[in-house]
Amino acid sequence: MQVQVFTAITETGLTRKMNRFLNESSVEVIDIKFSSTIFFLSGLIMYKS
Repeated sequence: MQVQVFTAITETGLTRKMNRFLNESSVEVIDIKFSSTIFFLSGLIMYKS
């Protein structure tokens, strides 16, 4: 299992980054986590390559 972490200031930016990763790689997604703070949003994709 591997992970990829993404951060962004806006929801749109985070969505774009995560979708780009998923579309450009052929991985089997295990889980996706999301977190937010006052300053930024973050997402974590757990996957098998």
